[in-house]
Amino acid sequence: MIVAYIMINVAVGKVASVVEKLRGVSNIKWISVVAGEYDIIVRVHVDTLEDLFYVTEKIHKIEGIVKTTTHVVEKELILE
Repeated sequence: MIVAYIMINVAVGKVASVVEKLRGVSNIKWISVVAGEYDIIVRVHVDTLEDLFYVTEKIHKIEGIVKTTTHVVEKELILE
């Protein structure tokens, strides 16, 4: 499984509508509305990089999204 975080910049006043549309995109596991450089961060789980490409294509088509930056996880540690 490939895990990626997609950082999303949204047009002013569009966060709620973008979040609602993101809820319908398959392979998105978490949606976080954040403060700072980005407005929304989503966590995506896919089987292949090609699948990741198709997820990002769907995200790019959502009205109100200005820009995305994708970070693929190379290694993840769970600390408890």
